[in-house]
Amino acid sequence: MKSAVSLCLFIIGFHALATDDQVETETRHWEHGISLFGEFKYPPGFEHFEYVNPDAPKGGKLVRAIGTSFNNFTPFISKGTIPLGLIDVIVNPTLYDSLMRASPEEIGVYYGNLAQQVAVSNDMTRVWFRLNPKARWHDGVPVTARDIKFSFDHVRGGNYKSTLAAIKQIDVIGEREVSFTFHYPVNLNTIMRLGIFAILPEHYWREHDITETSTKPPLSSGPYRVGKFELGKYIEFERVEDYWGKDLGLNKGSFNLDVLRFEVYRDATVARESLRKGLLDAYSERSAAQWLTGYDTEAGFLVKVPLQPENAIGVSSALAFNLKLARFQDVRVREALSLAFDFDWMNDTFDYGVYEKPRSFFHGTAMAATGLPSAEELELLAPLRDQLPERVFTEPPFAGSSHATMTRREALIRAQTLLAEAGWRYEDNQLVNEEGEIFEIEFLIASASEQRGRLTYAERLKRLGIKATVRLVESAQYLSLRRKGTAEAVSGRLIMAMPPGIEVPTYLSSKGRTPENFANLASPSVDVLIEHLLNAASRSEFRVAGRALDRVLYWQFYFIPMRLVGGQRIVMWNKYAKREMQPRAIRRFPTIWWQDVEKTESVNRVLEKN
Repeated sequence: MKSAVSLCLFIIGFHALATDDQVETETRHWEHGISLFGEFKYPPGFEHFEYVNPDAPKGGKLVRAIGTSFNNFTPFISKGTIPLGLIDVIVNPTLYDSLMRASPEEIGVYYGNLAQQVAVSNDMTRVWFRLNPKARWHDGVPVTARDIKFSFDHVRGGNYKSTLAAIKQIDVIGEREVSFTFHYPVNLNTIMRLGIFAILPEHYWREHDITETSTKPPLSSGPYRVGKFELGKYIEFERVEDYWGKDLGLNKGSFNLDVLRFEVYRDATVARESLRKGLLDAYSERSAAQWLTGYDTEAGFLVKVPLQPENAIGVSSALAFNLKLARFQDVRVREALSLAFDFDWMNDTFDYGVYEKPRSFFHGTAMAATGLPSAEELELLAPLRDQLPERVFTEPPFAGSSHATMTRREALIRAQTLLAEAGWRYEDNQLVNEEGEIFEIEFLIASASEQRGRLTYAERLKRLGIKATVRLVESAQYLSLRRKGTAEAVSGRLIMAMPPGIEVPTYLSSKGRTPENFANLASPSVDVLIEHLLNAASRSEFRVAGRALDRVLYWQFYFIPMRLVGGQRIVMWNKYAKREMQPRAIRRFPTIWWQDVEKTESVNRVLEKN
């Protein structure tokens, strides 16, 4: 009798749970993606993006140069160096898939990739994903909800702890359904950023150590797999012919090249010569001078292709001084160092004046701060007033600031005054403090191409009495020093999506230190403004929070912006084709390009003659 009662209670309880889940499911509003502002250009089950050629031929090969070596295939760990593109799921996916992928044509729109459908709770504290039943790993095993949970549990326990801090728990509801519960109500921006992480196979890593480096190519699910490679020399990604997602609207017309080969070139001059000889098919030119004058493209066999950024804003290169070190904690010192950096002279002298001077950390958007703070901005800034310089409230930043009108000489004189106010005195051609310590800065770089700019800046600092040196190290050592946070002065990127999301705390938050926070920034006022930005529920709230944060970053002089986000400058042999009807900003090289047989034969004949 007891067992019968127990069985009855179990059946009743199971039925009640099923009913609750059924009701919950019926009240969810399932969509084929997430749109920050409620609009989708493409409907559920769309065939392909407008800018691709859905019938693009498959085949061919592309050989490119990379500037850094690699010694590890284990993703999302702080040890070793992974190959370029290994975990890219945003612009040019290779090995891995993500839950969602951003639309390059729309702002704030993500379409389902591994996730076939998405639902968000009314109170914005939970999101559900239903996985595509066709999704498979390259060994044929289905992608399941357990893989999603495993992947996010792994990354949020590592370098992305602060980025994913809003997640309270991840629940596996079934083989193809997973949910994320948040500690507090979030906005769609936060949820969309769940789509920027590569999903890893739980069953593979159950048998391999995901905390250690490995030179064994891992199991993946994406359009390519690792082919031939030699550590320190090259790596090839081979197209997966039976890729599960090849017919998705997101992917149709993409991933057309059979082989993507990356060869390691530490010297840009050698890489350029290899391109001219046909050993490389394409080269990403970082030098403005070389881009303008270094290539003969009149015959049309060698061509230059400028690529515009897709939904990316911010600063692609900024210089920061280690805020853990006492001498950089004084805002007067940081302001002096900023005044000594002469962007205009270096741009005109070295780069033919082609670069636009950064005038915001959100340059070119409505989030860029100009003039004095608006009433809405003051609502955010006023509670932080005792933590901020008064100039945040009384003086415009960037182009409207007093800095913008100074001559080079005036800037150095003002820098000299600020250093003296901060307790540094000029003695025997050098700056020393009351303890007799010499003001020294070592600029750490990993590329010879950075040397000229740093040496020029170092010479200018020496005029102030600062002993400045430049140290060039190989890539593995550079990354190790960056991760340890011991470098005195390094450059990094502050590239953000549009609209900005969880990448912002990765760069700026004190809640979790990562190599991406290359200034070692830990500011309570910045943390507060980041929260306002991430929790913005409308375009106007984004603008206000962005402008307030922009002002604070400028007047605290945490960074010296050097380069704005811009597209790549690709110099390539004219072997490849793309659909001509696509919008200018959407070129996606090489994802949506294909190899043109006739063009390739013409180029090869030219190269044979040379």
